[in-house]
Amino acid sequence: MLRQMTRLVPGSLKWSVNPTAALSSRGIKDHTGIAGLDVDPNARENLKLYLEQVLKAIKIIPEDTEYRRNVETTIHHKLSIVNSDITDEEAEDQLDAQLEQYINFTKDELSLIPKMAEWQPWDVPSGHKVEVVEEQEVEQNATQVPKK
Repeated sequence: MLRQMTRLVPGSLKWSVNPTAALSSRGIKDHTGIAGLDVDPNARENLKLYLEQVLKAIKIIPEDTEYRRNVETTIHHKLSIVNSDITDEEAEDQLDAQLEQYINFTKDELSLIPKMAEWQPWDVPSGHKVEVVEEQEVEQNATQVPKK
C-alpha cells in the first residue's frame, strides 16, 4: 500500500530513503510509516501464530453462526497468503496492509471472540421484531432541527 502511494507522491515529497529498499525485505525494513506501529522483524511468523490462535479461539462460537463462518473464511484466506511462497512485500500487497497491521487486527479479533461468546448476538429470542429504518428516514431525521 505504501509502495503504491509513493508512486503518486511528487519526487520532492518522497522519503529521503528509497521506499522500495525500505520495504523490500524484512532485514532492511526499519519503519512501518505508521505512528505507533513498530516493525516486527518476524512479522510473517508472528502473524501466522496469531491467525492460528484465532482459529482455535473461534471454536467457542457455535458453528452455525455467521460470525464464526466469516472469521474462519477470512483467517483461512490470510493464512493461505502468509503460508505461500511469496515475499513479504507481495503478501502485504495481497493483504492491502502491512503484516504488522494485520498482527494488530488479529489481536483485536482475539479480544473480541470471548465478548461475542458472552453477548451471543446470534441468539435472538423468538418473536423478536427489529424495526427497519430506511436510509432516507435516517438522513431526514438527522437534518431536522429539534423544536424547543
